[in-house]
Amino acid sequence: MKNILLAFAITLSFSAISQNNADEVTIKTKPEKAIVYINGAQIESKGSGLLKSTTKTVVFPNLSNYIDANSVQVKANTDITIMSVNFRLNYLQPSENKEFKMLEDSLELYRKQAARLLIKKNGYNEELSVLQSNRSIGGSNVGVSVAELTKMTDFVRLRYNEIALKSLENSEKEEDVKKEIKRIESQLGEIRNQGSKPTGEIVVQLGESTNLNTTFELSYYVTNCGWVPMYDIRVKDVNTPADITAKANVYQNTGQDWQNIDISLSTGNPAKGNTKPVLNPWQLYLSNKNTYKSKARYEKSVNMKAPMESRAYDMEEAPQSINSKEIRALPGISAGSSVTPTSFTNVNTTTTNSIFDIKLPYSIKSDGKDNIVEIQKYEVAAKYAYFAIPKVDRDAFLVADLIGWDKNELLPGDANVYFEKNYVGKTYFDSRIVDDTLSFALGRDNNVRIDRKKVKELSEKVSITNNYIKQTREFEIDLKNTRKSEITIELEDQIPMSTNEELTIEKINAEGAIYDKQTGKLTWNITLAPGQSKTLKFGYSVKYPKNMVLGGF
Repeated sequence: MKNILLAFAITLSFSAISQNNADEVTIKTKPEKAIVYINGAQIESKGSGLLKSTTKTVVFPNLSNYIDANSVQVKANTDITIMSVNFRLNYLQPSENKEFKMLEDSLELYRKQAARLLIKKNGYNEELSVLQSNRSIGGSNVGVSVAELTKMTDFVRLRYNEIALKSLENSEKEEDVKKEIKRIESQLGEIRNQGSKPTGEIVVQLGESTNLNTTFELSYYVTNCGWVPMYDIRVKDVNTPADITAKANVYQNTGQDWQNIDISLSTGNPAKGNTKPVLNPWQLYLSNKNTYKSKARYEKSVNMKAPMESRAYDMEEAPQSINSKEIRALPGISAGSSVTPTSFTNVNTTTTNSIFDIKLPYSIKSDGKDNIVEIQKYEVAAKYAYFAIPKVDRDAFLVADLIGWDKNELLPGDANVYFEKNYVGKTYFDSRIVDDTLSFALGRDNNVRIDRKKVKELSEKVSITNNYIKQTREFEIDLKNTRKSEITIELEDQIPMSTNEELTIEKINAEGAIYDKQTGKLTWNITLAPGQSKTLKFGYSVKYPKNMVLGGF
């Protein structure tokens, strides 16, 4: 009786599941477009399927688990009624870590290879053991002819050498396989903790449907992806404008690969939120001096003992360097082609941000690695001059001033600088400055020679009742232009500043220099013809009471 009831219950459960499945349709979708923000992306996907008149639920499976449920929108190309749209996680069908599975498969193959090599090794060792243990020929009372002895020793020698060489070759292969196994096991250990992650699903409840093949358009915002701006700044020579190539390091680890999709890069950042700031009242207060001093001493001791905390910055707060992760150049344009990805980029400027529409399909895997996408190329007028502070560094730096760069849509980011087809280093492209001129160094130029030397130092007592000491220093700066063209150089040095009214400092000479009394800075702007040399002279005197010690001199 119990068996009959159990069979009946199972039949009813199966009928209920079948009925639910009849009311539910699963449709796979494929991402077709991504608007990638500084943080996050807006994904547009499409999928088609046959809806029956009994269909009440449509499920779109295998989506990213980083979807913002509030951002999901669904449209259909047929006359159906959409009652509700929901997002959920599916833990029963987790996303598969493709890299982990590939590494596991490789590890299994190498382990099998190692086992086969071990069998060969044991066979070689056994054969060598047999040769070594069977050295006697004939019995104790039976002699052996020279011919038989020679034949036997030749055989043993040749066979022993052959086996020993094969054993050595086998051992080398075995060692290589062990290294590869160890490397794969280490990599598996790095990603093992990631484990499998749930997949996302969008569930649509329908009111009325018909027997029609329906195409659905899905739109949603997903996190764990974004892009970082970077630049290549190329200067052919000091007589031509600068060429700026704006690029993006696009990354995504959403759990879903983007295969052959259209990409747009937006300067917006939905992750920062859109709540306008509020200025709260600013209140000052007084506290007891002793309490304040005790608190200050305590905080100082804590700060000295505690390690410095790291701080996470976003794009608008601080420079972002190109991370050391692997960088991929995305396919689509052949090397050396005159047609570049920037030829397919349209710039659309909205009220709050800019969007770069790249009309080339790209494929970006969900692996968190950076993928280089070229955005735009700009030609910017530039003014070139040399700059030097020989007191700090005796090399002359060629500096480029980009004029009118702010007319282009540029974000702060790292920049690779090239001058005369040579890579000269990195700089930070800070587009947040208000000035319409942006300066950066193109590198040191050994053709501009600078030498700074002290030519006079005098210490003497001043006759004013012999209560003061006066010290004088004078310097010379020698410049020479060994280039074949005229150059302009801005050179800086300084006069010390007084922090005490009894300490008097006077500038000596410094002909042709602009003197800033507030900072003590001396600035010369000099033009040198090819091969021309020039010597600059300046100095200063310091007077202070003889009963005091001069510091910082």
